[in-house]
Amino acid sequence: MVFCSSCRKNVPTNYDESGILSCSLCGKVLQFSNFSTETTFVKDKSGQSRVGGTLIWSVERENASRERLFERAYDDLLNIKNGLDMGPNVAVVDQAMVYYRIAVERNFTKGRRTDQVQAACLYIACRENRKPYLLIDFSNYLQINIYVLGAVFLQLCKVLNLTEHAICQKLLDPSIFIHKYTASLSGGKNKQISDDALTIIASMNHHWMQTGRRPSALWGAALYISAISHGLNCSKSDILRLVHVCGKTLSKRLVEFENTESGSLTVCFQKHFMTFLAPAVQNMKV
Repeated sequence: MVFCSSCRKNVPTNYDESGILSCSLCGKVLQFSNFSTETTFVKDKSGQSRVGGTLIWSVERENASRERLFERAYDDLLNIKNGLDMGPNVAVVDQAMVYYRIAVERNFTKGRRTDQVQAACLYIACRENRKPYLLIDFSNYLQINIYVLGAVFLQLCKVLNLTEHAICQKLLDPSIFIHKYTASLSGGKNKQISDDALTIIASMNHHWMQTGRRPSALWGAALYISAISHGLNCSKSDILRLVHVCGKTLSKRLVEFENTESGSLTVCFQKHFMTFLAPAVQNMKV
């Protein structure tokens, strides 16, 4: 039994003649060139004894070694993508692999854990392709400290010259995440809840609530208000599980929104401020 990082448990393995050890459950390659260091002797045709085994060069061509490195990295990126349920499309992995190749060429991987660099590359690709995943999703899946992973992400952006790019400068688009979070809640009013949550977020922006605050807390507050207004039976703990913020932060955002003009409205809030927030909401849905 060998531990598989993809299955996250000890699994039975398959071993072939080429020395490759793979997981029998998911098929991930666990070890290359699996060989024994024990010295053995065999007799040749003339009856003379000689050392048995196959000669393995300690120094290989750099290109061949580099390609094997990239192949393993691509498999790891695929495992992360599948673990986060990003769907069957591998375009985001291909783009992340481009970033990873640049990181390797510029020696960014030296002194850093490979999975941290791979997660940062895949997160940048998700931001570029408008995928609804936060850095904390990668942190939870890989069991990596969020602050350590965030530091690697910022350092990688500098190496890739992305510090002035929209990936680093532009705020996260709430419309990408609201639909994902709403789909995770039970009930059949997903579209109405999402639309009203986006309207509430637009109202928060109108009242300057987004300045200097984590966007995920605002999304959680908007989603909670919208879900309750539509009669959906969800608690604050359900929202906290989705947006990854603490309960105190969510309560603060709810109180702040309650103190605004829009927060004092009833369930029929849409009829009041949809007129002047329609352009902002439409931009979020595009």
